[in-house]
Amino acid sequence: MKPTTSKALPCAVFGHNYVKSKTYSDLTSELTCSHCNTVIKTDANGNFEELNATNKRIQTTLRQLFHLKLQTAKPKFS
Repeated sequence: MKPTTSKALPCAVFGHNYVKSKTYSDLTSELTCSHCNTVIKTDANGNFEELNATNKRIQTTLRQLFHLKLQTAKPKFS
């Protein structure tokens, strides 16, 4: 059995208490556990997909690139 921290103890006993943290335009949403901050994502069919560390890093990098692209695409007036 895995050792659990005191923060994740309610999740181990009662299960996760997910709260919707983000909603995307493609009918998916991101859910975060209010106790242990575990993040999962739902697809268009309602199935859960757990986000691991590599997916989080890829998503943050893509998000940063997208915002940089938006900043450079705006016309600058002097």
